[in-house]
Amino acid sequence: MKEIKGALVLDTLEEITDPKHTALLVVDVQNDNASPKGGLASKGMDISWVRDVIPNIKAILQEARRLSLLIIFMRITRSRDRSYESAPMLRRLNEDRAHARVVAEYEMEGTWGNEVLDELQPKSDEKQITKYYSSSFMGTPLDLILRNNGIKSAVVVGLVTQGCVETTVRDIEQYGYYPVVLSDCVCSSRQDLHEAALLVMSSRYDVVTSEELLRVWRSGSAVR
Repeated sequence: MKEIKGALVLDTLEEITDPKHTALLVVDVQNDNASPKGGLASKGMDISWVRDVIPNIKAILQEARRLSLLIIFMRITRSRDRSYESAPMLRRLNEDRAHARVVAEYEMEGTWGNEVLDELQPKSDEKQITKYYSSSFMGTPLDLILRNNGIKSAVVVGLVTQGCVETTVRDIEQYGYYPVVLSDCVCSSRQDLHEAALLVMSSRYDVVTSEELLRVWRSGSAVR
């Protein structure tokens, strides 16, 4: 910990990711985009970019559960009547998300595809938050949940790197928390955008591998 302009701030990875004040945010890892039986895969679309990071996410999730971290699953959702999506958002989805046009009910509210990936098996006491925008904070109770649980830092995993992940990470800091991004637990169907987003985030925030964080958590060096 160090003092900057009269304020005490967390400084090292050990301090920032101390289990007693850290939450794990699993961003948009859902059946439609990550399951071999989901919307994308069922239409023959490549989901290897998601599947490749699932083992790392599982390892982090297992350790977070062992350490009793606050775990929150975010679910990106499409409303059936499009009442939650703005016109600019609909334009972007129509032009940039070809898979959303191929799969009619892709990530639609009330569907199995919208649910958290079955393999991650969310526990009954783990929060699930529905969101309609890229940021995990916009229109959700996330900030309230974090503050009421004494959270100071948030570790982020999920997809997509240059979209919901990066937008959420920026807001984590803006809302007054320390963001930590796990580079091998986030992904995108476009490797160039994935790498570009990691480069930008690493210039501002803590971007580390899952192994680096696991070493910290398993060493017991975090302040208890």
